[in-house]
Amino acid sequence: MKTTSIIILSGLLLCGCSQKQASSSGPAIDRVQAGDTSWPDGPYVYTLHVTKRDGTSLEGVTISAKLPTGQTQIVSGDTATLSAIPNATDNKSVMITLHNATIKVDSQSSAVGGDYPMALHE
Repeated sequence: MKTTSIIILSGLLLCGCSQKQASSSGPAIDRVQAGDTSWPDGPYVYTLHVTKRDGTSLEGVTISAKLPTGQTQIVSGDTATLSAIPNATDNKSVMITLHNATIKVDSQSSAVGGDYPMALHE
């Protein structure tokens, strides 16, 4: 009986201390927070980095992805605007419009010179 109680208590302790998996049941727009977020989208996995979020305004935004060619693409902007995708049928997508964006593929970099909208999907 004592052994059974120890096993049951140990099991409860381990279950209570385990980390919970992040849930993506809420709107995708709520997933965008300061820090790094992974966005799997078909064959790509995007990594979104945001330094600061205030409502729909973002600062220090970098979106990177590994391309099928093996190259890494990085789109960045000092500021960006966050919005829902117009006419989307679900809440699993988000639009990030980077202002004065720069696109870098491996060592080649080019300035967009304006707004660069980019959709991320769950």
